[in-house]
Amino acid sequence: MLLASCGCRSPAVYQLTDHSFVSHQVQHRFGKSLGPTSCPRRIIYPHGISLRDELTEEQAVLLALWNNAQFLETLTDIGVAQGDLVQAGLLPNPELWYIFPATDKPFRYLVDFPIESLWLRPIRVAAAQREYNRVGERLSQAALDLIRDTRQGFADTVLAFGRREVAHQAVDIRKKIAELAKQRFEAGDISRQEYSAALIEFHIAEQDATRIDYDVGITEERLRNLMGVSDDRTPLNIRRTPDEYPAPPAVEPLVEEAIRTRPDALAAAQAVDAAVERLRLARISWFRLLGVLDGSNGIRDGHEFGPGFRVTLPLWNWNQGNVERAEAELERAERQRQTINNQIVQDVYQAFLRYSQTQAELKVLDTLVRPEAEETLDRTELAYKEGETSYVVVLQTTQQLINSRLRQFQLQADLLRFWAELERSVGRHLHDAPRSLPAPLPVPENFPADAPLETIETPAPETLLDGQLQLQGLQPPWPQPHNRTESERRIELDLRETPLAAVEETLVSASIPRDLPPKSLVEVHSP
Repeated sequence: MLLASCGCRSPAVYQLTDHSFVSHQVQHRFGKSLGPTSCPRRIIYPHGISLRDELTEEQAVLLALWNNAQFLETLTDIGVAQGDLVQAGLLPNPELWYIFPATDKPFRYLVDFPIESLWLRPIRVAAAQREYNRVGERLSQAALDLIRDTRQGFADTVLAFGRREVAHQAVDIRKKIAELAKQRFEAGDISRQEYSAALIEFHIAEQDATRIDYDVGITEERLRNLMGVSDDRTPLNIRRTPDEYPAPPAVEPLVEEAIRTRPDALAAAQAVDAAVERLRLARISWFRLLGVLDGSNGIRDGHEFGPGFRVTLPLWNWNQGNVERAEAELERAERQRQTINNQIVQDVYQAFLRYSQTQAELKVLDTLVRPEAEETLDRTELAYKEGETSYVVVLQTTQQLINSRLRQFQLQADLLRFWAELERSVGRHLHDAPRSLPAPLPVPENFPADAPLETIETPAPETLLDGQLQLQGLQPPWPQPHNRTESERRIELDLRETPLAAVEETLVSASIPRDLPPKSLVEVHSP
């Protein structure tokens, strides 16, 4: 299996961002994991997917999660938050102050260390930890938005193919009517104006079909961009819409679940917690206490140490401005959480009502409108051929049939769109109950980046068990736990199994290695 994790070209050496937390969230909610970290300008086709074959909606979503450039760009925010978390747990270095000796002046030196950093550190770590959590949940919501957008783009493409089909059917119908009008005109049954009207309607239908043919290409390009395969010009073979659609579930439980579990709601709660920690820090960060070890000429050996300290006297500056700012940020976070809560309620109810409305309308169209329109057009064409009705009636019944067929394709696409919106509003697939978090997929081996664009195809998974893809023959590229020290082993297991709950404890109990294991060191070269 060939996947990219190193060999990118750039003027610097850097590490690819680990997005395993977001991958776990998406796997838990929609049964799909993100692809491994890869260099830009690479297209990865996971699990045997190929544009040469029929493309399903689920395959389009998977391609988007693995290749969408804007989404992969956004995922780098988790690396920024992780760096801030590591930095918050670091203690400042002690400083050495040295004065060289001169004539009639002895040398002096001292070492100082900010003691307050020892008890401010847990607060900084707590604030950075909650910010890291917030960013992770925000990126999980971005993944849900991408899934929704891709599914709706897929529905738009299906609709474009349906509209093209109806447009060419309309051309055939108009052509048939124009031929009947010509026969009646030649027989002297109708005037030249009536025949010309039928001929014009036929040409207008051809014009509409020409325009709609280009609409298909426009929607395909949007879908390609969402899937991140714009550079692959293989013609898309889209699987058409299914005939059956699930009934809408009860909406009240969905609203309650979305308020509790949707990623943007969790991100808002983490933002409030982070604001609380920043307010705590602002109220006490004015305090400075430096421990000092002074060395100067002494009686016994000439450089005896003398302990001391330097402390801030809070006469005027109690950090009042930053405290007010932190309080305002906390209030804003609380109000933003309520705003998101209201938005979630609106999203779920609105998507539910639109889906129910579309499903009810489609039922009426399929059972009443379209069958009657087809029968009426057949009777009208026969009557017009026999000279028993006027062209106006034929034109009206023809337009009714064409409109009903167009409306059928529109409603079928709307069902896909609103179902995707409903699942995004709730935050998970609605076919099954939420599943437990699976183990992360192993990161595949690296491969070089020589060409400006590469397409990589991966074999289909041989086993699917409890929502976790068991890919055969893959080993993680980072060193295994038995090759690491005890401290590094604890950090690796914590970050891979419980990346949020254990980070703060890890920062306190162990030193952080520079090469966090889920990342892959990437050495890049300028072209």
